[in-house]
This record gives sequence, structure tokens and C-alpha cells, in this order.
Amino acid sequence: MEDEARNVYREVKDRHVLRTADVYQTEIEDGVAGYSDTLLAVVANFRNGGAPEGFNAQSMVGKSKRGEVALRLFAVVDPDTETFVRAGFKARGCLAVTGCASVVCSLLEGRTLEEALTITTDDVKRALDGVPVDKSYTLHFAVEAIRALVGDYLAHQGATLQELDARVPCDALGVSCVMCEHCSFRSTRIDLRLAEA
Repeated sequence: MEDEARNVYREVKDRHVLRTADVYQTEIEDGVAGYSDTLLAVVANFRNGGAPEGFNAQSMVGKSKRGEVALRLFAVVDPDTETFVRAGFKARGCLAVTGCASVVCSLLEGRTLEEALTITTDDVKRALDGVPVDKSYTLHFAVEAIRALVGDYLAHQGATLQELDARVPCDALGVSCVMCEHCSFRSTRIDLRLAEA
């Protein structure tokens, strides 16, 4: 049987769909039940879609077990102060992942790398007035995407694996890490480990 949620060529009746250059909704939504008014307002009015010009850091996290859900972050980091100047996103999946991605971009701007690493799932959840219970994984994706973004920036600045471990410790058995089937920072760490071998 064909998976209607993943068939991009077929319009599904009564489907709420976002399709822009930066957001592609793949999951069939049952209306907007369970979504807070704040989350829906963020999705309807996001201003930080796409990669900002001159970005020097990027990350991607996601899963593909029950349809593809992915969150990509892009940022311009000031190398002198290690502060996020601008951030943008691309999202694929549900309304919750779009809301989380947009809020994370807003939370990042003006923060240092270390301050960004203190952003928690509770911070994202609070900024959105919650996400539906069955979409709570999107909060974990948002936090892992921040960690991967910081790690990507540092790796491109020449950080060694030991330096990355010190500044962006990897909790391979942490909930957020386990939730992410795909993580660009995990791939970066593997590449660095192979280069050292």
C-alpha cells in the first residue's frame, strides 16, 4: 500500500500542508488538535527560513523510521566573539518540527556558543507553549541540532576531536542523541576519529 504521507506527487484530501523552499510538511496532520496557539503562530509567521547569507555553520538531525522528519540549522557565527549573529532553518516533517526549528533560531541569535549549549528541550517547549505529546521528539531534535551546529562550527575552525569532546561533550546514550537516527555531528566525530586512526 502506498504511504500517502511520503508521496509528494499526490494531493491528500483534507491535508494541511506547508510547502515552501524551506519547509516541507510530510506527515499527515489530523487538523491542528493538540497544537498550541503559540506554536501555530510561529509556524504561520516564521521569519528565519533558509540559510542566511554567509553562513559558516550548519547541522542536520532527523529520523526516517515513520516517515522522514529532518531539521537543518544554518548560522552565521562571529569568529571574534563566537556569538550567533543570524540563524536559519529548513525542516521536513510535521508542524511541530517547523515550530521547534524556528524558535531555536530565535533563541540562538545573540548567544555565544557556550550559551547556546545551555538551551534545553524545556526552553524550546516553553517558547512554543508546548508541542503535542506524540511530537515530543521534535524538542529533542531541536536541542541536538544546536549541539551539532556548535560542533560543526568548531570543527570547521580546526578543533580536534579532543577539543570537541571538551566543548561539546557527546552523550551517546542521552535521550536526545538516541532519538536522532541521523546526526551530522555524529558523522563529523566519526570522520575525525577515522582521520586520527
